[in-house]
Amino acid sequence: MAAPTVVVLHGDQTGEELLLEARRLLEADVIGFAVACRDFDLSLAKRRETRNEIVHEAAAALRESGFGIKAATITPEGAGDVGSPNAILRKEIDGRVIVRTGRRIPGVRPLRASTRRSR
Repeated sequence: MAAPTVVVLHGDQTGEELLLEARRLLEADVIGFAVACRDFDLSLAKRRETRNEIVHEAAAALRESGFGIKAATITPEGAGDVGSPNAILRKEIDGRVIVRTGRRIPGVRPLRASTRRSR
């Protein structure tokens, strides 16, 4: 049986740091089986560069996989800019969003700050 694929939606600044911590939970020694990851850069810079095409590509991957994890991203305030990737994703996948912010997960110890920087 092929490993399930989790679509990993990268973000900006602190959101990206939190995603990297959360992604540790997808490691085989933590969950007990291997998963494949398919990464997408949803940073504000990449969304602007692609005029949100990257968000649409990520949505297609989410529909195909059925599993995803997303970092927080910057939503610009100006009219005519790229807007919220969350709105696009929710609409395109007709999905639900489960938010788990800053919660410790039993049995998973946080990395020390010096370890995070070396990764």
